[in-house]
Order: sequence, then structure tokens, then C-alpha cells
Amino acid sequence: MKPEIMRPINIIFKFLIVLSLFGLMSCEDDDDESLPDPTYDAPIITLGDNSILDGSSLELFVGQSIIYSEINITGSVGLTSFKVLIDGEEEQSQEFIGNTGQIETSFEFEVPGDWIDTTRQLTFVAEDVLGQVTEANVDVSVGTVTPQYDIENVELNGQEFKRITGTININETLDNNSLWIIKDSVQVAQQIKLTITEGTQIFAETDLTILYVNQLAEVDWQGTATNPIVFNSLANAPGQGPGDDSPGQWRGIRIDGDGPGSNSGIIRYLRQMYAGFGSDGENAFRLDNVGSGTTIEYVQVYKNDQRAFRLNDGDVGLKYAISTNGAGTGFRMDDDWNGTGQFWVVNHDINAGNAIEGREGNPVLSNITISGVGFNSPGDTPDDGFRIRNGGNARIYNAVCVGVDQSLRYSGGSEQGVANGVSFFRDSASFNNIEDDGTGFHPSAAFFNPTSPDYEPVFNNSIELFEITDSYVGISTLNSSSAGTLGSFFTDVNYIGAVEPGNDWTVGWCLNLDGTIRQ
Repeated sequence: MKPEIMRPINIIFKFLIVLSLFGLMSCEDDDDESLPDPTYDAPIITLGDNSILDGSSLELFVGQSIIYSEINITGSVGLTSFKVLIDGEEEQSQEFIGNTGQIETSFEFEVPGDWIDTTRQLTFVAEDVLGQVTEANVDVSVGTVTPQYDIENVELNGQEFKRITGTININETLDNNSLWIIKDSVQVAQQIKLTITEGTQIFAETDLTILYVNQLAEVDWQGTATNPIVFNSLANAPGQGPGDDSPGQWRGIRIDGDGPGSNSGIIRYLRQMYAGFGSDGENAFRLDNVGSGTTIEYVQVYKNDQRAFRLNDGDVGLKYAISTNGAGTGFRMDDDWNGTGQFWVVNHDINAGNAIEGREGNPVLSNITISGVGFNSPGDTPDDGFRIRNGGNARIYNAVCVGVDQSLRYSGGSEQGVANGVSFFRDSASFNNIEDDGTGFHPSAAFFNPTSPDYEPVFNNSIELFEITDSYVGISTLNSSSAGTLGSFFTDVNYIGAVEPGNDWTVGWCLNLDGTIRQ
């Protein structure tokens, strides 16, 4: 609806609410003159962690961003507007039609060059239908930026690169006009945005290289299905020799978020190769306390050592994600990660760890395909599929697991979640495995095993074979359920498996088991 139409409606709506409030007060006075007039609190403005916004301050540099990923406005009567002013001039405005309760919004603004050596005032203004106005003021002090990182031009074996070292403390862009090297530990500071454009190639210089995105920093890494962003080891960069195909040649990528609901940015079409180096539980692609406001989809981790994907705490969703030929765990869900996942693939033809392992969390997953070494390279010793342990829970729908030893196992107290009905495996398939004459179900998962006397038919599982080609392409509708009923995060498909024939979302940007691009 156009703003000029909205204003009269808002005015009328305000008038009616105020009139009704005064009407209620009049009725109360008629009934009992001793009753006090009702009072209504002015709006309250807080941050997502319930901290008070008013009176706070920020110290920033030019090139940094003011980022408030979650601002809460609470009104005891209907809210009508929220504005953000910079030095008294309106920068952002939202109107509401008498919304009550709590409204969540956000604000982001990049500090311009002419703010150097000044102090600016942000004013956040909320108004309700009674005309009550609340202001929250934040002072922003802007200094002359001192870069804490270097970008230098280097030539290695006749090939030119740009090498980054240090902590990125100014909004920065890595583009596909150059080949990039990350040396040692490179961090992205708080309130900083790191942009990586489609087709950009970034190489890790040593086995200790890690790209670490700090809390309150933001990523904008957007490749495409035909031109993904690629992280690799320097040994595989142009002009650097015959290459190295061994797992775990550098540490990886780590993103720290600001808790459930927060927004750390967006990642699409990213391929990460040969990461996960380290003997102390390293992780190739690690998300710590990242919130559901973040978008992460179309990510492949190829030939990692240790863990491919590590999801710790937070509630970020992860969609269209694939762990290929990793030597360690494919996905590890840990430390109360209560997020969502859809269209996950774990496939390998080398011995590896558990495909998907859950601990101490309550995620919801749908449309998973696990094809183990027993399927892709018959004769080798298979590892396990789903392993839920250490008191963790998981609600798993529309999954298929083939070519492993145990397709589903619970241990370490997670059996209690099964007994309580908060952890389950349903509308799924498991076949061509080792445990239980091929069904794959461990005795701890007997409730979900169609061949067990303890099976509960409500879980609607199958051990019937269906065709899976090219490592993981194949679905079944025999006993599937609609993923759309699980929540707004989920794409509403009704089939078992992650990759639908004729709609292979891995083509063009992912690698096959042998390292060739999927066609």
C-alpha cells in the first residue's frame, strides 16, 4: 500500500484506539469512581540481548559499519512508527498499524569518509498510538583509521598474487581480478564487512592458515552456480607445481556469530578444499553461535581432514551443503546447536568418520543423503551414518543412508531423547548397509527399524531399495513427508533424499569424488 494511503489509515486507527481507551476509562469511572485511570507505558527500545540502547556509545573508523542486527521495540499499546536519525536527520523509517507486543528490526550504516575525527549522534525513535515517544541516543566517535592488515603484491613461480596478513579492520572486498593468498591467521574485526565476489580464488599459504570472522562482523560471499568462490591450498594455485590432493592442508574458515536470531551475513556457492588440518579437533568450515538471520547455502567442503562442517551453538540454518571425500566427520552438530538443515549430502569413497554426528543440541533436519564408502567403493570397511550421542537430540525426516556400517545409532544418554519422543528418524530409508543384515539400524534405534519387533509404524520408515546414481542423485516418494510443514526455513518438497534427478543443485560448482567438476 502506498505511504500516502497509509497515513490517513494510521491517523484513523490511532484515533479509534485512543477513543476506545478513553471510552474504557469513562466506563470504569462510571462503574467505580475510586478506580485510578489506566496508564500505559511508553515504548521500550532494547537490543536482542536485552541490553539498553540509550546512552551507549560506539568507537569506529571510516570504512567500518554500524551494525545492529536485532533491535527490539516493545509497546504496551499499539506501535505506529520507528525511526533512526543521524544528527537529527532521518536515515531510516518504518510505520506500523498499531502493532502491539514486541517488534524486531535492524539497522546498518557504513561510516562515510567525512566523519573522520567527529562525534555523531544516532537517535532511535519509537512512537505508539497514544503519541508517546521514546528516544534512545547512541554517540558514535569516529577516528582516523589505522589499518591492522596488509595487502601486498607477491610473485610466486611467475604467478602474481595479492597476499593478506593481519586483522581486516576496514570494510574490504576480495574480487576475481586477482588471485589471493591468506597468510597464517587472518581475522575480520567486529563491525567490519568482508565481501568476496563470484569467481574469486583464495589460497591458504600454510597448514596453520585460518580465516576467522569475529562476532558482529559481517560476510557477503556470493558466488554463482557457474562461478563459485573457491578456497584452496597454495599447493594447488596456478603455477605452483603439480598440486596436492591430500586432505587437511590448512585449518579452515571460522565464523563467530552473535547468538540465536542474529545475522552474520550471507554465503552462497562456496567450495572449500583440503582444509581441516590439525590434531586437536580442527574443523574445515566452522560456525560458532551463528544466528538464524544468516543465510548459508550451496557450500561444499571437499577432502577435509578432521570435521568438514562444525555447527556449535546458535540457530543458523544450513541448506544445500555437501561434504565430499572427507577423512573425518561430515557434519558435527554440537554445543546446543538448535538450527535447521535441509538438502545435505555426505559422500565418500575413502574411510572416514561418522557422516553426521549430533551432540547436545536439538536440530531439525530434512532431505539428507548419506552414501558411504560401501556404496561408492565396495570392499572397503564402511563407517557410520547418523550417530547421536552425549545427550544430543535430532529430529530427522526424509533421509536416506546407504553403504555404511550402522545407519543410525544412539549413545551416551541420547537414548533418553528417543524414549521421550524428542529425537527420532522418520519418513526415511536405510538399506545396503552392514548392521542388522543390511538395514543399518543399531539396536539403540530399534524404534525406527521396520524389521524390529520394537518398531513403531508411526515413524513410516523403509528398507526398500531405490535407485541412487552418480554417488548421491536419487529420491523416493514411497514413504516421504512434506518438508514444508517443518517451518518456514524448509523448501516444501515431498521426497526422501537431498538431490532430485533432473534438478541436481551440485552441477557446475561442486566436485565429484575424483576431483572433477560435476557436469
